[in-house]
Amino acid sequence: MEKKMSETVTGYIDHVIFRNEDNGYTVMVLKGMEEGQELTCVGTFPAITQGVSIEASGNYTTHPVYGKQFQISSYVEKMPEDALAMERYLGSGAIKGIGAALAGRIVRHFGDDTFQIVENEPERLSEVKGISEKKAREIKILKRQRKALKMSPQKRTVTKIQTAQRNKNHG
Repeated sequence: MEKKMSETVTGYIDHVIFRNEDNGYTVMVLKGMEEGQELTCVGTFPAITQGVSIEASGNYTTHPVYGKQFQISSYVEKMPEDALAMERYLGSGAIKGIGAALAGRIVRHFGDDTFQIVENEPERLSEVKGISEKKAREIKILKRQRKALKMSPQKRTVTKIQTAQRNKNHG
């Protein structure tokens, strides 16, 4: 049997169509590869957040009902690189308590330093109208928890995730 060469796609997670919380199986739409283009992607993920940019490796498949899909075997989260990507990431619900409007204010206030501030100095978020010092502290705690949940290294290999899930379910 001939092994297919893995391909790579890059974009941001526009929305999740389906997610099985028990095993992490997810169907999602990736955008941003080329203007106006979107790609249905499938795979098993421990956690997935709308708005996050990823570089995914895998293979194209054709589902008998849903058509062309990209089966992700591994992926790497990419840090937002511009103001629009930062606003999309922050407004996606990636950080509890920050919605689209507040994300816009944060990005306008901190500009190109936004991601550095959110990651390393979240207490400074209280400089933005609508964020109290208490809320900034809560965001800092949530960011720490989110970092702790992330797997190391940054590259996630789906087969390892599936193996861990099987071990959990079947002892």
